[in-house]
Amino acid sequence: MAKENKSKGNVPNLRFPGFEEEWKEVRLGEIATFQSGYAFKSEHFSEEGIKLVTPKNFTKNGYGNFESSISKCSVEKPPKNFLCSKDDLLILLTDLTPSCELLGKPLLVQQEDGEIWLNQRIVRLDFSTNVSKHWILQFLQTDRYHKVIKETATGSTVRHSSNKIIENINLQIPNLNEQDKIASFFSLIDLRIQTQNKIIEELNVLKTTITKRIFSCQLRFKNARGDNYEDWKTKKLGDVTTLINKRNKNNEKLPVYSINNKLGFVPQSEQFEGVDSEDRGYDITLYKIIDKNTFAYNPARINVGSIGYSGNLENIIISSLYVCFKTEEFVNDNFLFQYLKTDFFNKEVLRNVEGGVRDYLFYENFARIKFDLPCVEEQRKIANYLLSIDMKIDIETQFLNKLEEQKKFLLQQMFV
Repeated sequence: MAKENKSKGNVPNLRFPGFEEEWKEVRLGEIATFQSGYAFKSEHFSEEGIKLVTPKNFTKNGYGNFESSISKCSVEKPPKNFLCSKDDLLILLTDLTPSCELLGKPLLVQQEDGEIWLNQRIVRLDFSTNVSKHWILQFLQTDRYHKVIKETATGSTVRHSSNKIIENINLQIPNLNEQDKIASFFSLIDLRIQTQNKIIEELNVLKTTITKRIFSCQLRFKNARGDNYEDWKTKKLGDVTTLINKRNKNNEKLPVYSINNKLGFVPQSEQFEGVDSEDRGYDITLYKIIDKNTFAYNPARINVGSIGYSGNLENIIISSLYVCFKTEEFVNDNFLFQYLKTDFFNKEVLRNVEGGVRDYLFYENFARIKFDLPCVEEQRKIANYLLSIDMKIDIETQFLNKLEEQKKFLLQQMFV
């Protein structure tokens, strides 16, 4: 069991019994050689050919995703030194994601990944015999390492790191026995995190599958007598909703909210690093007042799920750019919210958007969208069933977040 360390010097705050010596300070370039990837040409990418490791294979946990994110190249195989082997440690040098959260991320190749080839803008690290790649994998997930990567990254839209930057990163390293002990400990946490991710992934697949069956009427709910409810009726969204445009004309100092495509309504200060529209000096008299049981969506981002439902939230304001509406009494709000998150609705969005550089779905076009609506009782049963799956996903996700927080804390304590 790990114990708290009270001595000074190059040692972590928390370490395993039996290890007392200070850690040695080195540069990554002193303990590793760097192999840059092969410059495969994008025009040769295809559904057939050799399997490549690309940026989309990198994940937060360092073990990669080769199940659903596979790129292949139809050219002849490059030299053998670009072929990855089990326990090869890779680092991503270019990140195309808006958040840039994958730049510098490690990936440890697993036996089950099969034959994969090292692609450009990815580097492989080869170490001497007294260095554990599994220990280095954990170091490459510390805040200290990622702070260096973030501060030294170049580029504006696309962010880059380089072999030279990574080679010059300083770290403290224990002897091989302590490395192995630490690596084994974290591998158990990583395994639990991977299992938890798998549980959530399977629940999401279940939700998607059942949702498709329900909204295509392949799966029906029964009434108290065991019979199907009446047939679903085709409606327009304008038939079942009413546009809401209540403005904050009195300039009331109400909480300012935004719509997040994952969480729905969120305080704007959380969305924008502690600053809301009032702090920026915006005219909030134009903002819309939101009461209970109100829907709101961003007409320019509805295609990525930027829609929220206020539920019990009330006396808040949101930007005037949002489209807000309420439903008629014969509509179960939770049922409609589930429908608005389906691929069926997204396809209708694509058919009805308008605009030039950016597509918009204003209420007029939203109201024209047709969908099938069951009776209120079946709506309620469908909504409750799908919400029960959502609640299960939320519980499992919260547990995953706790595991990741625990690992982050332990990394801070067990690495100098």
